[in-house]
Amino acid sequence: MKKLLFIGVLFIISCKESTAPVDNSTMYYTIEAQRQLYEIEYKKNAKKLHEKDSSADIIPTIPLIYDNQYYSNYNFIIDSLNHIYYFYHSRAYEPVFCGTGMEFGPFPAPYIKLYPKDIIHIPDSDFETFFRSRVMDSIKPKESILIYIGSQKDSFKSPQIDKLYNIFNTDHYYRAIVCRKTTEQEDVLLQYKKSGKYYNPDEIKWDSTKTDIKSIK
Repeated sequence: MKKLLFIGVLFIISCKESTAPVDNSTMYYTIEAQRQLYEIEYKKNAKKLHEKDSSADIIPTIPLIYDNQYYSNYNFIIDSLNHIYYFYHSRAYEPVFCGTGMEFGPFPAPYIKLYPKDIIHIPDSDFETFFRSRVMDSIKPKESILIYIGSQKDSFKSPQIDKLYNIFNTDHYYRAIVCRKTTEQEDVLLQYKKSGKYYNPDEIKWDSTKTDIKSIK
């Protein structure tokens, strides 16, 4: 009987808590980049194991369990130049329970009612004051809070995001931060905000694989 070798780590995006940075040299990776790194490492380990025992069966990588909620009340965007933006979304994040078919993702991001004027640019010098007043001062004791950080790059370094982690304190049982790639809608809104052009969502040719256009009203 062939021996069965198992290697791998299960990433459950909706259940994952980020750890606080040690210093300003912290490199942050989006969940999409983490997946790519995981798959590359998995293939390396599988190759090594197969070289040691060619008769072994290597189990394929465990599929990721995706979270189809891209937004929470508190959302930050870091663009390709490391400029930071913020927008508030009225619908709070609702936890997604594992084992409900979420492994068939990723899913298109929902379209939300958001306009360029709703996205606020935060100067680096004002970031800590802004974060404390807009986020920390509004959090109730034992309130479940999840912050999304959308990045236009797969990985980034940012002293301001270091401050966010340190102040927010993800060691707190009810708090978590998820770094992901920016959604198509966020990228489009940033483009219009920076250019100052008139924005009409009905004139945008949305990609149905990236944005849930059925939710546009």
